[in-house]
Amino acid sequence: MSKSRGTGKKGAIHSLEVDASKGIITSFGQRFLFIPVELIHSIEDRLADMVGPMTATSFQYEIGKRGGSHYIRMAQKAGYDIKSSKDVGMIAANLGTLGGWGKLTVQEIDFKKKMIRLRWTNGVSVRPNKKSRTPVCHFGRGVLTGASEAMFGRKLESIELTCQGKGDAYCEALIAPPEEVSRYAETAEK
Repeated sequence: MSKSRGTGKKGAIHSLEVDASKGIITSFGQRFLFIPVELIHSIEDRLADMVGPMTATSFQYEIGKRGGSHYIRMAQKAGYDIKSSKDVGMIAANLGTLGGWGKLTVQEIDFKKKMIRLRWTNGVSVRPNKKSRTPVCHFGRGVLTGASEAMFGRKLESIELTCQGKGDAYCEALIAPPEEVSRYAETAEK
């Protein structure tokens, strides 16, 4: 199998194994599903129609959080360390970007404060021909928050600071302890 350029570790896409006889795809010992992004959009739309946009946002975020913690456990089983910003950057590149979630980069990380700021472009909830007045990356932000919780070992929350779905150049989220996210949100409102 090939390695991800410059990291020495296999990326999720490079570790894919297809078992045609069983009809399954695996990577790092986990089963994966190859689906079009439009399916994510359909799920988001149907959920909003059924329970309203505010509740749908919460569901997407919480579902994403649960999935994100699985990504970190998978990364650890695959031999990734989580001791430095470089380690986290490699996980973001090899499992996030190469997994098709969008181009993901770590902007800032503070292991003591248990805080991380991540930036991505081309996230799965961003729709090229549809602009929103508010951030749209609830599912992806949830995945990143759940992964960060597993990495830091404590409950975290997040806020999307910029969003391509609103017309910004990129999406960016601050993930931190709930009190820090609340403090940031209050400061940003003023």
